[in-house]
Amino acid sequence: MKKLGIYGGSFSPPHNGHVKSALAFYDSMELDELRILPAGVPPHKVLEGDATAADRLEMTRRAFSSKVCKSRNILVDDYEVRNEGKSFTYMTLEHFSAPDVRLYLLVGSDMFLSLETWKKPETIFSLACVVVNRRETDGDPGTFEEKKEYFEKTFGAKVCMPRFKPIVLSSTDLRRQFSEGIPALRLAKLMNAGVLDYIIEAGLYGYTDACLDALRRQLPARAPKRVAHILSTEKEALRIAHLAGLSEKETFILRKAALLHDITHEASYEEQLGLFKKYRMDLSEADRNSPTILHQFTGACVARDVFDLEKEGCEAIACHTTGKPDMTMIDMILCLADYIEKTRAYPDCIALRRYFYDKAQSGVTRQLLSDCMRRYLESTVAHLTEKGCFIHPQTLETLAYFEKL
Repeated sequence: MKKLGIYGGSFSPPHNGHVKSALAFYDSMELDELRILPAGVPPHKVLEGDATAADRLEMTRRAFSSKVCKSRNILVDDYEVRNEGKSFTYMTLEHFSAPDVRLYLLVGSDMFLSLETWKKPETIFSLACVVVNRRETDGDPGTFEEKKEYFEKTFGAKVCMPRFKPIVLSSTDLRRQFSEGIPALRLAKLMNAGVLDYIIEAGLYGYTDACLDALRRQLPARAPKRVAHILSTEKEALRIAHLAGLSEKETFILRKAALLHDITHEASYEEQLGLFKKYRMDLSEADRNSPTILHQFTGACVARDVFDLEKEGCEAIACHTTGKPDMTMIDMILCLADYIEKTRAYPDCIALRRYFYDKAQSGVTRQLLSDCMRRYLESTVAHLTEKGCFIHPQTLETLAYFEKL
């Protein structure tokens, strides 16, 4: 007889705790198959957040897409999402019930203790063995034993209570962290990367706005003299990103990089040297002769270690002044936005801004960004040469690269 497990929930959003429970359920009951069922309309709770049933279904599919889940025959099923009305458990069990199938239903501790209040509990107990995800942190074990005896006597229930390891994470905790703008790299440790990508791309739980707002609130204390420029750079970068057709995730990383690109700009030369030493970066003679560009290197390190900025954003910060050969779209847009944003009243900045947006009417391509990078670098080199200033080799190398293009 086939042993089929049923694991339902709102999964808003699904996280590593859900996957851990599913694996423990599958292994402890020696299941042949496990169906994960996101609820269409949960009957026992009001869903918080803006994730639709379709959103939750897609996130759940991503959450359980790992090799370890596939090797155990763990499948995400859209039965409850497809059905109209509330997703009652007894209906789901009736749907999967068959003469050659033995059903096992996984429920959490709080659900188990209130199971007699669910719709048609007698049907639930008659169709499935109820498996309780009773964790070590759930208080008095006697409460669960008493409830188990009650269900057995009242409904003829079959109840199993394997000892699962504690799970300290919940979807409620995650939604709170989203609302607080916790850095994406920290959240990525709590859920499948594909789930987090989906949340960012779909704009769920107000996360991207909360994260960007959290960074903006820190600017007055960290870069008080440059706040107006930084905010204008973010706005410019967003505008260019939309014209260039960047994805929501790429745009999100770009905006964070724009807010952090000058985070160490106001540090003194001595402080810059201290940051080079702290982050164990090599300080070349060319670097020593170019104190005005040191903030791109130290800023990238601070953005990474203090603000958990993604690698792509850190790399863009690390070249936003000098550029570098073979720059990504994010790299070039940040560099360009920093130079042409509206608070820059210098003639060369204004001229390049006009040139870019005139050409952008036909679409922002990599070719246009490369053209503007060349013009930016030519202007920079001419300006430094006229003033008799030292020109960092990376600036010259980058200019040579874009001139070849």
